[in-house]
Amino acid sequence: MDQTIENIAVVRLSAIGDVCHAMVVVAALQKRYPTAQITWITGPVEAQLVQLLPNVKVQVYDKKSGLGGMLALRKALAGIQFDVLLHLQWSLRASLLTKMVRAKCRIGFKKAYSREKQHWFVNEFGDEPRSPHVLDSFLAIAAKLGVTDLTLPLSLTLPDESYGLPERYVVINPCASKVERNWSIEGYQAVVDWCRNKGLHVVLTGGPSASEKAIAEQLLAANVTNLVGQTRLAEMLTVLKRATWVLSPDTGPAHMATLVGTPVVGLYAHSNPKRTGPYCDLDKVVSVYEQLAEKEYGKPVNDLPWASRVHAPDAMQHISAEQVIAQLALLSN
Repeated sequence: MDQTIENIAVVRLSAIGDVCHAMVVVAALQKRYPTAQITWITGPVEAQLVQLLPNVKVQVYDKKSGLGGMLALRKALAGIQFDVLLHLQWSLRASLLTKMVRAKCRIGFKKAYSREKQHWFVNEFGDEPRSPHVLDSFLAIAAKLGVTDLTLPLSLTLPDESYGLPERYVVINPCASKVERNWSIEGYQAVVDWCRNKGLHVVLTGGPSASEKAIAEQLLAANVTNLVGQTRLAEMLTVLKRATWVLSPDTGPAHMATLVGTPVVGLYAHSNPKRTGPYCDLDKVVSVYEQLAEKEYGKPVNDLPWASRVHAPDAMQHISAEQVIAQLALLSN
């Protein structure tokens, strides 16, 4: 790709975990093209994370604004002809949004990985991803611009606040954005009890929803600080960065912890952790996905399509507290 690239557009609207993956790739893109102006179009919540990247212009699009919001975006970017647009989202809405952006080159996922007709909206395809992981599928698009190396953790300017927490603590982020990805209350309670016996202070993190707050209330104990719904994303990153380890199902904060270099024990049953697990901690995942997927589809996981999911509503309940504690013990010694 031409070294004279000056203006790059990135489209990734949601969700938090995928935006974290994209941040790693965009940071690598900045190293490859240090003088280029990068404009990232993203959602209003996700913008809290994207704006932590230095020298990235954040353009917010709220999907609730519909066509009106798309037209407003076109007007806001009317004066810019981008050299290249990286289309990092599998959704028809995001694809339609890219049509509001003037760009000479539009790079999307390799055609075999295209979903919701994304290949109709680009004029160049990414390389073959080097692994099944979503982050590597993003990197395969940036590879067309000569980006091949990633650096983690990222250098982010975060709030400098202790939040009244002890010097040493661990984080449990009990809830996922989708309820079926939540582990059992009994499992988390067993982990909290184990932490107390180990002398570990537990910090609960999560969003402001009523369901997340209700679950956090059930986990309160003498060694637990509840920050669920009490931090913005940048503040949560500070909490995650200072933790000894993070326990979480497949959801945004697990990938936020990866951004700041904190070990993550991910809990997986519905999706393949090789595809959506914490990028630097795939060896620490507690997963029952493989056995449940083979049971549901009747064939080995390696023979299943890339994004195959387990649909059993009780899938997460197949993870035992003993499995989780055994993995946490390796990080706590």
